[in-house]
Amino acid sequence: MRFHDAHCHIASKSFQKDFELESSMRKWIDMGLDYVIGVSTKYSESKKILDLSKEYEKIIPGIGVHPWSAKKPITDEIKESFFHLFSESKQVVVGEIGLDYHFIKNEERYPYQEQYFRFFLQIAEKNNLPVNIHLKGAEEDVASILSTYRIKSSNVLIHWYSGPTQTLKKFIERDYFFTINPSILTGSPHIEVLKEVSINRILTESDGNVKYTINNERVIGSPGIIPKVMNKIIEITPYDLDEISKILYDNLRNYTNIG
Repeated sequence: MRFHDAHCHIASKSFQKDFELESSMRKWIDMGLDYVIGVSTKYSESKKILDLSKEYEKIIPGIGVHPWSAKKPITDEIKESFFHLFSESKQVVVGEIGLDYHFIKNEERYPYQEQYFRFFLQIAEKNNLPVNIHLKGAEEDVASILSTYRIKSSNVLIHWYSGPTQTLKKFIERDYFFTINPSILTGSPHIEVLKEVSINRILTESDGNVKYTINNERVIGSPGIIPKVMNKIIEITPYDLDEISKILYDNLRNYTNIG
């Protein structure tokens, strides 16, 4: 089996508490891990993931500011600091970026979320970079904003979609990628995304270190849980393990432009 993790907070302090990275990476690579995209929620994590990507060739760095971290207006100084980070790596993903109206109830912060979101979309547009997008409760606004940027459909990844069906269909028509994560093992409605989206537009993610309850057991998300996700995908689609492994790897190459 070969597999990938297209959305993991591997550089976060909380993830580091749960996993000893060096030994875990060896174990995951032995299991068949091709790549893990380490998404960031703020500047310090973006810097950390760049350092980790230099240490581990299997880690693709994600640079960005999560909407939960967009608490103040973006400044020229902040922009310059991120411009510098993007200049440090040729293989990079923009993310985790986006909007969140579900978990963030303070509407005064919504304009700040949009400022950051648009800033990173501009970087992705200018440099032909893939984006890794969070959109909980803000699906239609994200759809509207994305339509104003010239970013290739194959460079857009919608992370853990759980919104309205009509917006899902809109994203499918635009030919975006979608992540499928371990929540499909828990009876989550997220499984409907797998059923609706073409297998050629699916990537797998752990969203580590999110915790899932699987068969009454609390499991911490990490690349090591992806093989279970793939086995569930095999149950639902007409493909065997070898076929799914190849399709998903080709999808990852299409999304990230890796060699």
